[in-house]
Order: sequence, then structure tokens, then C-alpha cells
Amino acid sequence: MRFAAWDLSWVYLSDPKSGAILCRLYPQDKKKNAEGLRAPKTPALTTPEPSSPPGLAPLLQKIIHQYATTGLPPAYLPKPQNPS
Repeated sequence: MRFAAWDLSWVYLSDPKSGAILCRLYPQDKKKNAEGLRAPKTPALTTPEPSSPPGLAPLLQKIIHQYATTGLPPAYLPKPQNPS
């Protein structure tokens, strides 16, 4: 970025390799920016995706199928709950 230290109202962004001017940079109006007026957000009008039927997750189904075909015991066996 090249700029004149005495006049920051004219600042240009330039390519350091070619020296070509890319765009002009404008000073920030801090008073106007501090007012906090923003454009209102409009809610996105999207249709909800249909929920998948209850059951096992696809990856879990794949892993269970792999264990069933190889005959190996599952990698994780949950501990039985101690009734207290």
C-alpha cells in the first residue's frame, strides 16, 4: 500500500510486484460507523428437511455390518449398569 502521510483521503492499494493500482481505499467515517444503524436481517425462508426415520445411523449400520461379516467381536462393549 502506498500513501501520502499528509493526506490520507487519497490512498490506493497497489500490487507490490507490478506496481499496478488495484483500487482506491476510502477513510472510515468513525462518527457514522459509531451510530450503529445496520440493515435489518430478513429471516431465511427455507423449508425444513424431512427428518430421517428413527433407527441406527448409517455409519453405525456399516460398522455393525462389517463386524457381522467378519465374525470379530465389537471394538466396544458397554459396561452393564449396576442397579443401586
